[in-house]
Amino acid sequence: MNKILVIADASIEKNIAISEGDKLAKAYDATMHVVYFFHEDLRGLRAKGEAFKQSILARLDEKANDQLAEYANNNRYTYEVVWEKHVDQWTIDYCQSHDPIMVLKTGHRSERLFYTPTDWQLIRYCPAPVFLLSEEKWKRADDILAAVDLSTKIEDKQALNHTILAKAKELATKLDVNVQVCYTPLFSTFLRDLGLQYKDEVEVETEKTMAPVIAELSAQYQIPVENFHIKAGKPEQVIPSTAAKLRTGIVVIGSVGRKEKLLGSTAEKILGLLKTNVMVLKP
Repeated sequence: MNKILVIADASIEKNIAISEGDKLAKAYDATMHVVYFFHEDLRGLRAKGEAFKQSILARLDEKANDQLAEYANNNRYTYEVVWEKHVDQWTIDYCQSHDPIMVLKTGHRSERLFYTPTDWQLIRYCPAPVFLLSEEKWKRADDILAAVDLSTKIEDKQALNHTILAKAKELATKLDVNVQVCYTPLFSTFLRDLGLQYKDEVEVETEKTMAPVIAELSAQYQIPVENFHIKAGKPEQVIPSTAAKLRTGIVVIGSVGRKEKLLGSTAEKILGLLKTNVMVLKP
C-alpha cells in the first residue's frame, strides 16, 4: 500500500505537516503514516525514569489523537509515538524497509536561516524524496518549479534532471497545477565588469543552444516550451528569485550522491531564501 511518512510537530498546536500530508495522501490515494518523536535524558531519575517515560508517551498519544482528528480530514492514516533521539536515522531505516512515496516534515529554520541538522541529514541520506514544508509562504502560491541543469554532461546529473522533471510533473498532475522549469547558466560578474560577458547575451545564446534539449524534454514530460525559464546568474540567487516571481508553491531540486552536501553551500543558500515548500530528490 502506498504510504506518505509524516514527521509530526508534537510541540506545535497547528500541525502543518499533518494537514499538508493529508492533502497529499488524498491526491496520491495513499495512507498517511504519522510519527511523533520525543526523547529526554532520564538517567538522573533512575527507577522513576521508566514511569516518567510512559507518562510522556501516553500524553503524546492523546495529543496525537486530538491533532489527527482535527487535521486529518482524509481519515486514511496510521500513527505511532516513538521515543527516539536520532530522528534522521529512524526515518532513514523506516524508508529502507517501507519505501514510502515521500517523507514530509516541517523544515525548521535556525537563527542563521538554515535548516536543522535533522533536516540536513534527511536531505543528504534519506532514500525517499524529502518534502520540507515552509512555515512562511508567498501568497497565491500554486505552480511547481523544477530546477534542472540542462547543460550537464555528467550521467548522474542527467539522470537527476529526469527524476526532477518526472516528479514535478507527477505532483502537478496530482495537485492540478502547472510545471515551470528553471535552468541557470553560469554568469560571471567579473567578466561582465570587464565588458567581456553580458547576462542577456548569455541567456539568448543558451536559449539557442538548449532549444533542441528543451523541445525534447517538453514533449517527453508534456511541459509547454514557454514554461522553461533560462535565467543567467548564480543558482542560489536565481532559483529563489524565479520561484518568488512565479509564486510557485513547491520547488523541486536534487542532490547527487551520498558524499556531496546537496550541491554544497549553494543548496544551503537556496533553501535559506525560499519561502515555499521544497522537495529534494536523488537520482
